[in-house]
Amino acid sequence: MSRARIILSIFPVICLLCALACVNLGTVQKTVPAPEIREIGIPVRSVNWIRLHPGADQKGDPCLYATMGQQGDNLFVLQIDPETGKFRQFVSKVPESNYPTATWMSRSGKLYVGAAYAGHLLCFDPEKNALEDLGAINGDAATFPCRIDEDAEGRIWIGSYGSADLTCYNPKTREFTRYGRMDDVDMYNYPLVNADGTIANLIRMTEPHVVVLDPRTKEKRTVGPTIPKGEGNLDLQKGNDGKLYIVSSKGNFRIDGMNAVPVDSVPNPAPNPTLPDGSTFQFIDSAEQTNRKLQITKANGDKRVFDLDYEAAGSEIFYVHLGPDGLIYGSSILPLHLFRYDPQTGELVDLGTCSAATGEAYSMANLDGKMYISSYPQALISVYDPSRPYHFGKTPEDNPRDLGRVDNISYRPRSTLAGPLGRVWLASIPDYGMWGGPLSYYDPQTDERKAYYRIVGDGTCYTLAHLEKQNLIAVGTTIHAGSGTQPKVDQAVLFLWDYKAEKKVWEGTLDRPVNSFNALVVGSNGKLYGTVAGGDVPREIFEFDPRKMEFTNRIPTPEGGVPDLGLQNGPDGMIYGFTSDCIYRLNPKSLEITVLVQKKGSFEIAGPIVGKDIYFAKGPKLMAVRMFE
Repeated sequence: MSRARIILSIFPVICLLCALACVNLGTVQKTVPAPEIREIGIPVRSVNWIRLHPGADQKGDPCLYATMGQQGDNLFVLQIDPETGKFRQFVSKVPESNYPTATWMSRSGKLYVGAAYAGHLLCFDPEKNALEDLGAINGDAATFPCRIDEDAEGRIWIGSYGSADLTCYNPKTREFTRYGRMDDVDMYNYPLVNADGTIANLIRMTEPHVVVLDPRTKEKRTVGPTIPKGEGNLDLQKGNDGKLYIVSSKGNFRIDGMNAVPVDSVPNPAPNPTLPDGSTFQFIDSAEQTNRKLQITKANGDKRVFDLDYEAAGSEIFYVHLGPDGLIYGSSILPLHLFRYDPQTGELVDLGTCSAATGEAYSMANLDGKMYISSYPQALISVYDPSRPYHFGKTPEDNPRDLGRVDNISYRPRSTLAGPLGRVWLASIPDYGMWGGPLSYYDPQTDERKAYYRIVGDGTCYTLAHLEKQNLIAVGTTIHAGSGTQPKVDQAVLFLWDYKAEKKVWEGTLDRPVNSFNALVVGSNGKLYGTVAGGDVPREIFEFDPRKMEFTNRIPTPEGGVPDLGLQNGPDGMIYGFTSDCIYRLNPKSLEITVLVQKKGSFEIAGPIVGKDIYFAKGPKLMAVRMFE
């Protein structure tokens, strides 16, 4: 056969292979002059991880200490005069010490603070009037201090997240003694010191149990029951007799040395500490997650309220959304406040509490002029009608209104989709210590809720898109499960859900490592586009044809990490995407990528296109870029 005939004979095969192969157009094809990034403002300035401790100041006079965390700067301590409300503010100087996740007022009068995610132990010493850094608790093994307690010798015991770590700090020698992991699998450790000097470690999350350590011999032993997450409950508490007790669904136990002894009843815990004159104290605006109104209640019942005008640097933005009224809404993280921005007037306002959850809104969706807000923890849903006055609560008259949990397992509702069958659909990471995040829905007309569990086994439903022509929901998954777990699956998948027949009709994945399908959008051509990451290969955008039910192309994204929910349709038929370093445009016809704005590390939270602008967030700041003329 001649060379020409050979070429002609294999030409159709070559064409077919080219059509089916993943197209590598991923080196950025074009870069245009970058428009200017502008800062709109910081919508929420609040605090988190708030605790109050009675103590004394440098003169020995009674005072209150408040520990407060924030994302815009490091944590701080307030030293408050309970008679006048005057205070001094001390900000940590340790990098990444944003959250005071564990605190303890020592008998010595010193306040100890475990700082996350720096993993350092801080100390406020009234004699020095300073917030000191005592050093790293145990490097990367203890990034998130869980609980602090003190023994009879004044030594400070710290249990941490990362590796269920236990560490002791001796204030006399200023040295740390590190005892390492208290459990080989779980990651959280909440220790308490027993009356005999042993340390009981409450281990969480997948199989809560207690491990007792004898510091003298370094012997450690599991005592009492072990209860897998979801099969019961277990807690460790200190009674008013100074002894430790396990309280569980499998019975109650007193910890004696290295043993757990069954008991019929458990003593009440020790009462909360008061000021020397018997006065109690609380932030009366804590339900609104504001924590500026400090109420002091005297023993005779007299009350005084002080407004604390401390400086807060800003609460990080977790999600940005286009509301049904054409305005920009978003959620701050710890505390969960809803904010609103009006592009026409420039008004940026903290609306306040919008959910009974206290973490952050993970996702939102619009249906029939209302906005459905899905929040962590417990995947709580609330509904907000922008046309009505704002007043959060649980009654039909409230707005936003708390609607409760969508199911008993969902915890972090990463994606919310409104529309199919008139319902609000959620894809959620499951509760702490659990695997198998479900696909769930809420029906506003009937208040019906339903969850489809373990559709992908130990994988988790993560992102959603509506394939209207096919009457299907595209569901992207992640290998990750509830906090405190390790993945049990190696590869994330994409599957198609027939919401009328209530069944999965197709499932597949890419020929590459995929940890998460973390963004999905249906293009103007009816094809599905999404971003994936995993392994040592570049992050990519894929194209999926729902008619053929097959992946058709893959394109490497521009430089930077790919954020969750970072793709959307533009008014010009193009698809717009974010990486941590840029905003780019994908042409669905040519699969050409054009970088529009590039600034390393500037794009943390992807936001919507509204009018001529595209919005996003970096830390506590709402930002925008003029993209269309």
